[in-house]
Amino acid sequence: MKTINTKLEEIDALINGVIEEKGVGISVSIVKNGKLIFAKGYGYAQLEPTPKLIDENTYMSIQSVTKNFVAVCMMKLVEEDLIQLDKPIVHYLPYFRTKEKDSSDHITVKQVLSHTSGFPADLGIANLVAPNVREIYSDTPTEWSEALAHYRLKEEEVTSIHSREDITRWFRKVELDYPPGHTWNYCTDAYVILGDLIEKVTGESWESFLQNRFITPLQMKRTTADVRIIMDDDNYAKYYMGPDKIETPYPTNSLAAPIGFLYSTATDLAAYMLFHLNKDFNQLLDVSSKKEMQSRESRVSQDWDNETNTCFYGLGWFIEDYKGQTIVEHGGGQMAVRALISLIPEESIGIAILLNFDSSVHRDISSKIMDIMLDL
Repeated sequence: MKTINTKLEEIDALINGVIEEKGVGISVSIVKNGKLIFAKGYGYAQLEPTPKLIDENTYMSIQSVTKNFVAVCMMKLVEEDLIQLDKPIVHYLPYFRTKEKDSSDHITVKQVLSHTSGFPADLGIANLVAPNVREIYSDTPTEWSEALAHYRLKEEEVTSIHSREDITRWFRKVELDYPPGHTWNYCTDAYVILGDLIEKVTGESWESFLQNRFITPLQMKRTTADVRIIMDDDNYAKYYMGPDKIETPYPTNSLAAPIGFLYSTATDLAAYMLFHLNKDFNQLLDVSSKKEMQSRESRVSQDWDNETNTCFYGLGWFIEDYKGQTIVEHGGGQMAVRALISLIPEESIGIAILLNFDSSVHRDISSKIMDIMLDL
């Protein structure tokens, strides 16, 4: 069996090889047995105007890994007796409904959290309210109108959205694909509803609730939803598409932040993974709540499944089998952003990988790190 130092040297060589081949930047952290054992950056955070190296403390978008942070907030509300997972959304947000009011009146908090509410998979509204959306859809003169047509949206629908409550109310236009609780269907937009719910039952913003209950106690000093903090910092990543490494518009969308617009670092995500892996730490969230989040609520749809057809979704986590181990993870990506946190609870191992270029290599790296750490 290899020593831990030998394993980490092997991991270091692996990622160096990837960045030499792919270019731009990767930031990685690994935790094991309650400790941070590896944190390092490879390549560049920015190419222009002056190249800047990436490191383990570089601010990076974590995209849909954000949804896990929403989920821990929801579980905290359960523990504080402010919500019940099996209560309908309308119990907390009376203005929520879909086109089929009789059906949507029965959509529960847990169903939205676990993507089993029956919503269509890709509604588009949450991403299209981004302040720089016209810049994102500007490659051709017609790209913006084509995006609206793809999502069957009118421009006035998008421009009329000014709050998370507005997005919740917008769902009255939505036709369900399935009866609530019947089938898993990943609807990113639905997590704005959960952000709205958190704000209504607590009287504070989701960002404030998350900061006070988790971010500050975990000493995650470089995790935020405030893009202004990122832009004022000297150490943040820009994002690059394609073989020519064309810089993309910066990922920002404060209104729809709960779907995927937190920013963090590999080091901060290490603290977050240690929190989830700690079976004896009940202070911020009871271990039983963490365990419930990792329960296999429903099989994912075929297009999201893995080669062994063992992938399930819990409450803010994907759960799957990997070479005899249970892996708990959540990824995220949009344009040139890639993020992934993966836990092996039984081995007390956590891996965070952040990229600033468009590639699926983060999943390959994660799998190879698992193999090395597990002596496979």
